[in-house]
Amino acid sequence: MEDTDFHELGRQLITEFGSMHQRISHFADKTLGGEMAVMRALILAGGSLTPSELANRAWVSNARIANILRALETKGWVEREHSKTDRRRVHVTVTDKGFHDLEIKRRELEDRTAAFLEQLGETDTQEMVRLLRRFNEIIDRNQERRDAE
Repeated sequence: MEDTDFHELGRQLITEFGSMHQRISHFADKTLGGEMAVMRALILAGGSLTPSELANRAWVSNARIANILRALETKGWVEREHSKTDRRRVHVTVTDKGFHDLEIKRRELEDRTAAFLEQLGETDTQEMVRLLRRFNEIIDRNQERRDAE
């Protein structure tokens, strides 16, 4: 029985993930330019964060966050409000329009994903979901070990 070369399989996996990431990132950058990452960070945080917290959680620079927030304010998706106790501190909050428009975008994404998965087929889709779930379990377990050290 031949030994499996996990290094070679790892290189192939990294190449394929990189290729997929490049295609998805190009589409996301072209259409949204980081806005969805900022909105996702806000939603996951319960709807309100400071600009620096947002930049950190959305993986964008502090300079970039200012431009993104201006664009989101123009769309009516977020509002900035100064703290009542410290006027220097600003909180960014998702508006009702922001929640509504994001729900529409979420449904559109689900529809596009379903159409893609139909092309992939039921068996391959189920296998992909199973493998991604397994990946996440292993990643979580390894992270728990690192955190315990």
